Amino acid sequence: MAVAPVSPETGHHPPPPYAAGTETFGLALPPAELTVHSELPGLREAVTALVHPLFEVTGTVSPAASLLRVVPRAGRTLPGEQELLTAPQLLLHPDGPRLAVLESSHDRTVVVRHGEEDSAPLVITARPGARELTIEVPDSRAPSVRAVVRLLGSLLGTQLIRRGAVFLHGSAVAADGASVVMLGPKHRGKSSLAFLAVTLCGADFVSDDTLVVWAAHTAAPPVLRGWPKRVGIGTALLVGHPARGAFERARLRRRRQGDLHATRDAAWSTGPEGRKRLFTDLDEFTALTGAAIATDTRPAGIVLPRADRDRRGWRIEPVTDRAAALRDSVLAGGDLRNYSDYLSLLPGPRPEPDVRATVFDALYDLPCVTVDYGPDANADFPRFWGEVTAALALSGPEGR
Repeated sequence: MAVAPVSPETGHHPPPPYAAGTETFGLALPPAELTVHSELPGLREAVTALVHPLFEVTGTVSPAASLLRVVPRAGRTLPGEQELLTAPQLLLHPDGPRLAVLESSHDRTVVVRHGEEDSAPLVITARPGARELTIEVPDSRAPSVRAVVRLLGSLLGTQLIRRGAVFLHGSAVAADGASVVMLGPKHRGKSSLAFLAVTLCGADFVSDDTLVVWAAHTAAPPVLRGWPKRVGIGTALLVGHPARGAFERARLRRRRQGDLHATRDAAWSTGPEGRKRLFTDLDEFTALTGAAIATDTRPAGIVLPRADRDRRGWRIEPVTDRAAALRDSVLAGGDLRNYSDYLSLLPGPRPEPDVRATVFDALYDLPCVTVDYGPDANADFPRFWGEVTAALALSGPEGR
């Protein structure tokens, strides 16, 4: 894929806090939907930069959607650290978020969402049975926007889960609406394969980390979409890559000094030690690579990659036990912390376990291969990727 020329400054830079005016917009990943009314002008633009088109941001709101009111805290301070620590807590993962319940009565529930290094604390007020939340934010800067986006994602994710959706830890790319899903433990090369398939073979980007699969009903085919998150790129992948210059010139929101220090060997670290990555938000990634994002795709095959720095060439073998291949990639428990409303702050739709079973059955029927590969795959990636997709009986741009 040709790298699109872009300005060194990409993405949205939030306005100063509390510009005058309000805005209302819809946020959806159909069939899940929310209405957001914000007293922080510029929030819609900032949210769009982080989530579009994986979440749909529109000026049209649904009367059936729950309402979220986003308001400034107007100088009021948060409860003290001691009060937050002694309040009832929900902590599903050491990295947060931590949910401190300050008040719980038949009239209302007040929760502080905090404890994440890169996001600001939010004060959330819910009224039992109502389809409405009030979200108090300290300002309209990036950490506050990020916290709001994650909360919105957890509320949309809850609607999808109750309707039978399955969340997967994996990456995916697509062509002509058909997606190739890469699953497996961390540091196996899932994100690297997705990045190279998109930028060197013309595949559409779906996600490099989190996927959601759902069906409209038990007789409907499954639909796969990526979940909006930052995109991580191993800097060693940019050695000799046509996009390297664009990344070097760009002012990325998450850029840190030294992010582009890279060696070829670093691409083949099997753990985080010695491995360097830079992170882009979704709008920055598309601007710098020229990538198109595929949304509602048809899952067509599963790849289980195993990167090995000492391997020469690559080996592709079919997998018959798809259930075992999927087992460790299905997100559950604390891994759903950013995709589920564990405190039931909003009422959700009726659970549809039969739809969830239908989704799993469809995934179990997909062609599946293991791919053991080494540095030679990077050097001749179009041929490597063509053989992978051919083993899945796929054709199209992802196989070129």
